[in-house]
Amino acid sequence: MRDLNVFFRNSIEDLIFLLDRQYPKKSAIELVGNRYHLNSDERMVLYRGVFDWESTVLRKKKCVTLSKVKKVIIDGYNVLITLESYLMGKWVFRCLDGYVRDISGMYGNHSMDDFTRKSIQLLMDFFKNALKRHSAGGQGDVIFLDYPVSKSGQLAACMRECFQKESVNIEVQVVKNPDYNIVEESRASTTAVVASSDTVILDRIARSFDIPDYIIREVFHKDIFDLRRIMRKKFRR
Repeated sequence: MRDLNVFFRNSIEDLIFLLDRQYPKKSAIELVGNRYHLNSDERMVLYRGVFDWESTVLRKKKCVTLSKVKKVIIDGYNVLITLESYLMGKWVFRCLDGYVRDISGMYGNHSMDDFTRKSIQLLMDFFKNALKRHSAGGQGDVIFLDYPVSKSGQLAACMRECFQKESVNIEVQVVKNPDYNIVEESRASTTAVVASSDTVILDRIARSFDIPDYIIREVFHKDIFDLRRIMRKKFRR
């Protein structure tokens, strides 16, 4: 567990209090962060990991077990960057709503490197070993990548090549608005499960599965920093 401000738990409790009363999140974090002298990483953990009570409860209910995963719609950059961050030793943590997130920011740029390729391999192994999706007759699994992000076409080509070599049937699409495509694709299917920790997406879909969480637990057998451990029992799954 990383060293945290001794008042970090207080900052979480205060932030939830403000969010439950519909204070704007950025302003609320600035207020709480200034009060407890939080650094930039601690403020980002609050931003990405702490929510109003209602949103926290609703999102937790949407997360399904592996046995319920039939068709997967993947928020490509969201999943890959979380895996890359973990491989690089960056701060990856479990949030109050149960989803695994990181504090990295992409902001329209993403560079392919060895960590990207390792993350693609981990994703491919997830389909082959956990879901046992192999060869023809796939389940309609699809990965959406953001067209505006630099080199998204190169990443898509790399992913397609890797999947084809292993005979893993996953479609990779580069689209202008992946959030829209992911939500619409999920609504068009009665069996679809969305793999994303993006709150904008999670709040608009019915079922989700946290792929980075599964890989970290089942492949690396590692515990990660869990915000719920420093909070009251009601925030745990």
